[in-house]
Amino acid sequence: MADDTYRYILTENANADVEEILEYIATELANPDAAAAFVDTMDEKLEAVCQAPKMGRAVENQYYKRTDIRRILVKNYIVYYLIDEDKNLIVVLRVIFEKRDQSRIKF
Repeated sequence: MADDTYRYILTENANADVEEILEYIATELANPDAAAAFVDTMDEKLEAVCQAPKMGRAVENQYYKRTDIRRILVKNYIVYYLIDEDKNLIVVLRVIFEKRDQSRIKF
C-alpha cells in the first residue's frame, strides 16, 4: 500500500518571505506574540493542505506561465504552492501580503 501522506517544504523565496514577515511583525509592529501566532497559523493551514492538497484555490493569472499553482489565505498573506504528487510534497513557493500587486510576484 502506497503512503499518501504529504509533507510541506518552503522554497528559498518562501522562507525569505516568512522571515521578512516575522521581522516586520515582531520589530516594526513590536508584536512578537503576533509573529509567533502567524507561524502557528501558517503551520496549521499547511498541515491541512497536506491532508487535502487540492483544497487551495487554483491560481488563474495571465502573468504566470505555470497552471498548477494553488493558493491559500493565511491571515493577511497569500501562500502559493505546488503539489508534487510523485513525492507527496507540498512545495510552498511564496508567502505574499494580500494587498501587494500579485501580478508582479516572481516564483
